[in-house]
Amino acid sequence: MSDPVLPPSAHAGWPGKGLIAWFVSNPVAANLLMILFLLGGAITAFTMQTEVFPTLQPRTVQVAVIYPGATPGDVEDSITRRIEEAVIGLEGVDRVRSVASEGRGTVTVELQDFADAQVVKDDVETAVSAIADFPPADAEQPQIRVPQPVTTILTFALTGPVDEAALREAGSRLERDMLAEDGISTVRLRGVRALEISISVSEDALREYGLTFTEVADAVRAASVDLSGGEIRTRSGDILLRTNARRETGDEFANIILRSSETGARVRLGDVAVINDGFEEDPLISRFNGQPAVFIDVQTQGSEDLLGVRNAAIAFAETASLPPGVALEMVVDQSQVFRDRISLLARNAIIGFTLVFLLLVLVLDLRLAFWVSMGVPISFLGGFALFGMAGVTLNFITTFGLIVVLGIVVDDAIVVGENTDRERQKGRSEEEAAIAGVTGVAAPVLVGVLTTMAAFGPLIFSGGTFGEITRPIPIVVISILAVSLIEAFFILPSHLAHGGHWSRGPLARIQDKVAQILTAFAEGTVSRWAHFAARMRWLVAAAGIAILILVMTLATSGIVRFVFFPAIESEQITADISLPDGAPFTATRNAAEQMIAAAESIQREYAETGEPVFKSIEATIGGRTSLFGGPGSSSTTTIASNAAQIQIQLTPSADRTTSSSELESLWRERTGQLAGVEQLSIISSAGPQDADIAYELSHPENEALEAAVRQLADWLAEIDGVSEIEDGLDIGKRQLNFTLTPAGEAAGLTPRDVARQVRQAFFGEEVQRIQRGSDELRVFVRYPEEERVGLSELGDLRIRTRDGESLPLSVAATITESRSYTRIERIDGRRIVEVTADVDEARLTPGEARARVESEMLPQLVDAYPELRWTLAGAGREQAEDFASLGRGLLIAIVIMYALLATQLRSYIQPLIILIAIPFGIGGAILGHFILGYPLSFPSIFGMVALSGVVVNASIVLIDRYNLNVNERDMKAEDAIAEAAGRRFRPILVTTLTTALGLLPIIAEQSPQAQFLVPMAVSLGAGLVFASITILMLLPALVMIVDDVRASPLTSLAVMAGLVVALILLSVAGLIGLLVLLAVGGLIGWRVWRKRRLANA
Repeated sequence: MSDPVLPPSAHAGWPGKGLIAWFVSNPVAANLLMILFLLGGAITAFTMQTEVFPTLQPRTVQVAVIYPGATPGDVEDSITRRIEEAVIGLEGVDRVRSVASEGRGTVTVELQDFADAQVVKDDVETAVSAIADFPPADAEQPQIRVPQPVTTILTFALTGPVDEAALREAGSRLERDMLAEDGISTVRLRGVRALEISISVSEDALREYGLTFTEVADAVRAASVDLSGGEIRTRSGDILLRTNARRETGDEFANIILRSSETGARVRLGDVAVINDGFEEDPLISRFNGQPAVFIDVQTQGSEDLLGVRNAAIAFAETASLPPGVALEMVVDQSQVFRDRISLLARNAIIGFTLVFLLLVLVLDLRLAFWVSMGVPISFLGGFALFGMAGVTLNFITTFGLIVVLGIVVDDAIVVGENTDRERQKGRSEEEAAIAGVTGVAAPVLVGVLTTMAAFGPLIFSGGTFGEITRPIPIVVISILAVSLIEAFFILPSHLAHGGHWSRGPLARIQDKVAQILTAFAEGTVSRWAHFAARMRWLVAAAGIAILILVMTLATSGIVRFVFFPAIESEQITADISLPDGAPFTATRNAAEQMIAAAESIQREYAETGEPVFKSIEATIGGRTSLFGGPGSSSTTTIASNAAQIQIQLTPSADRTTSSSELESLWRERTGQLAGVEQLSIISSAGPQDADIAYELSHPENEALEAAVRQLADWLAEIDGVSEIEDGLDIGKRQLNFTLTPAGEAAGLTPRDVARQVRQAFFGEEVQRIQRGSDELRVFVRYPEEERVGLSELGDLRIRTRDGESLPLSVAATITESRSYTRIERIDGRRIVEVTADVDEARLTPGEARARVESEMLPQLVDAYPELRWTLAGAGREQAEDFASLGRGLLIAIVIMYALLATQLRSYIQPLIILIAIPFGIGGAILGHFILGYPLSFPSIFGMVALSGVVVNASIVLIDRYNLNVNERDMKAEDAIAEAAGRRFRPILVTTLTTALGLLPIIAEQSPQAQFLVPMAVSLGAGLVFASITILMLLPALVMIVDDVRASPLTSLAVMAGLVVALILLSVAGLIGLLVLLAVGGLIGWRVWRKRRLANA
């Protein structure tokens, strides 16, 4: 912030003068207030809840129905479509999205902003319960819930050369013991198969004993019961009655009697069936560094403290009792990200504080510099106390806000301190100088801080997920700025009023020399330029606007590209392998093992050079685990025989010279071609992983929808730089359909009879559920696996008629083949298909690719298929919503800033001159990205929003001093603006440099956790420096132009029209010069690169 000065009349009437004077005369009160901020903030900081991301309020209601063995089409017709019809249109519902997959239907009800999730949940429950004949007979009851955010903070691997059952049992015991620890509430096993008792009955055994599947299933149900029989009331008391014959193990089920004869002969279940008390049939292999493994995720939810849960979990792991040969290793520590961010903040705050202090020592007395610098810790700790009371936690987003405010928090103290020093130089006593120093700038300082608050304030009320995630940032910034204002008005003056001068000897001489240089430059060069700009105002204004246009052209022309999130090196590489649906598990395992072997070869190669790059290799074959990251993230394993995932944890970036992207490329190269793999995705960067291009297409006719989707996918493939195209047409497994033959109908069979017996034999009939510890175990009766592996076995299946006869399925029904979708998605009652693709940002940006799709391809599709509807999805939709929210916030902020400035300056026109600093600040931010080689990104834009509240303060300095010179000192306009520029140069320079120096350590930071902060710091630092310089050069011209327009509107308009041509010519000439400069720079760079390449060869 800079040093605006109001006319003496305005200063003298400032209402807080008496309170300021009281604090100046009562240093004990000032010190107690300072101690209150310091102690209160320290206590709050050490006791504040910590978490990776802010806990988000639930924004969805989810309805899930398990329908075992059902195809996606069956699930769509019987489950998801019926739920949609019931809940669409309920109050508070924004959108209804459903997914029908094999054996499961999920309907997600997305809420409108500020809707009450619990109220909507109650309405959904009422609507679903009113659906007639729902759910189908073989489906489970709907599970309706409001998903609560759960974050995985630690992952342990339980590994060793033991069998699956022993490893799972050890994991379950650790899970139970860990949950018994204080401070740990959520622990989950991952990479394990569900427990199951499978009763396999062969067709030969059924024939031999004259049994049917139904008889076997009914006998098991009847023999394994645990039922209450009421109670008997006796004189001695009530006695409960209970039949307890529940079977819980495979051996107990084997003793069930299926049939007994008059001679006493008994047929037991064990005589007829093979009973396997083990795991479900879907194969799943989990490995950690080549050994069998079970993974244990420690999670937080709600208001749980991240570091508290982490410490409790690690303490437990260090003393855990393990079976022989089994080891427990920590794989991932998500809290490390948070701790690295805190370390980054502390390190850069110390460096920035030191740089700011050294700068202030050059231009201010040592005591003044010290107490001005002390505004940083006082404001930060006092801010902790304020935003802690507002319910803000210490998290990833909060630290972002702390870093944003780091460079601007001392600006008001600098203004007060500099003005106090000026008053003391006039011969006032220390107490009088302190009081006059504050009251002389109190109103503009207040307005300056309020304009900065105004830039952030509207973000508090932003809607949607983005608004909720970023809400802590404005709260943190406003809290710290509020405390800094109190410190500058009441604590700092008391310290400046007592203690005398601290600068002595060489330091004092250096300060005098710096002061002489700054004064000479301000009164000479700066004042002369201001006179020149005032006289040549139209030309200077045109040149300034031309420069701004040229700088903006860097972004609009694509020279400075835009990416939503900057590429950040990750310390994890994740590979996802997908084979076609229905592919055998052996093919998936072979592909995964080929990738694992390639990774292990890289690991050995680097280890031999003394630079290990891999800490661990985790593999899940037969499933996929969700990635870490993002608000409310957790890890879940989806079982799929055609999928595999390999995660490599890298050593810290500081300990290796090879980047994660280079290791990713090497891994791809070593892996080579994977046989049968449909899709291979390898990710080595952090940040959002949504597809760069994503569109949802819908059409009433499925055939037309499929044709449109394929056409769009083909067109996308023709765009250079677009890859990883997914058409969303998940044509899944082969499907066999059964239709009764005349022979089947003659035998008295119905389609239901055939469907049930086929289901019993191949999927199995669930006969019981058993609770074994924390696991729910299912009991199935089905064919043995060897009788379910070929089409011939299917045709030989004996279908029983109601009179006890049987005939082969191939006789009873006609078998035809088709394809089933893997998943069917619907939005608001319309079936949709999502087309996605990724973009090589070295060739084009996602925005450029989406612009081409929406301007060329989608209109052609709509012409070809008139009923086709499309909507932006994925990252594009989120970005559009985020920028709309940010744009609304910036517009509101500018309106508030205008009102504040107009009130202070008592003018409608002058605030507009001040606000012109905003586009110049944005131009400076773009130029900073260009010079440092960074693309624009969302953090860059966020930095520009923060900049808009800071950059206007340099303009306030000149306009306020100009008003004082004209109104109070009766100076001519040109002399008044020239004197104002020279007089206020030093405070503008100091506040600009302190902000830039405070951000410099972040801009220079190379650690991965800082890379998404660097663009924000570049926007704020470069934008402020560029705007301050241009405002000093341009504002005198703008002020004089306003006076010209007031004096002679017609003449001014004629001059303005003539200069439009000059402006265009200047812009074109500048653009040509810029292109020539880029061409020359590119040629030089190419020649240097070629020379190095030849030298390396």
